[in-house]
Amino acid sequence: MHKILIADDDPILSRILVKHLKKVEDSIEVITVKDGKEAIHILQRERISLLVTDIQMPILDGLELLAYVHENHPVVPCFVMTAYETPEIEDELAQDIVHFFRKPLEIDQFSQAILDTLKKDIPRGSLYGISVVRFLQMIEMENKTCIFEVQPPNKEKGLFYFEKGVLCDAEYGDIRGEAAALKIITTEKAKFRFRDLPQKKVTKWIKKDLKSLIKEAVQREIGLPPAKPSG
Repeated sequence: MHKILIADDDPILSRILVKHLKKVEDSIEVITVKDGKEAIHILQRERISLLVTDIQMPILDGLELLAYVHENHPVVPCFVMTAYETPEIEDELAQDIVHFFRKPLEIDQFSQAILDTLKKDIPRGSLYGISVVRFLQMIEMENKTCIFEVQPPNKEKGLFYFEKGVLCDAEYGDIRGEAAALKIITTEKAKFRFRDLPQKKVTKWIKKDLKSLIKEAVQREIGLPPAKPSG
């Protein structure tokens, strides 16, 4: 039997999803929790087939929950619900476990997407964990203020500084700003942490928008020359 974990502090939406999923497929078990901390407790003791999570939740939000899943359950598919426009994903970096769905949900389509994902025979290792790009896009999408920490294995830690969803600065060793961001964006097999941004105002060293930085980092990763500035 498949077990689906739904993490959302909206009890009405959770009840609607449970009712609809049980109606279309009675061989699944649906577990609901109202925050990321409760979700982690379930993940620690149950074998979960698929996670559905909101981003904005009390106690521990969806981004921190996804960081935990990435580190501890990197093959569990994650459906992320958001009230904002979902980001465009570069094809080269689209192969991870996260799928975005915009609220208000089309319940029939959403339920079918869950069932289709559970039925897929995905080759082991083809989808594994969550990319740095996904997290950056979610931070921007949710207007989050934070320090996003990226710790690759056996390498220096990278830091992204966000204020209300805007990438202001990045650090990697002795490098800062856009150059640091470009070195961290395509990092693989890293662990992720979120920290509070200091109270003092962060200087905006990064002038390019996040989408442009991601595109440039991908081009460098696959060996394409950087795009020439227009004009």
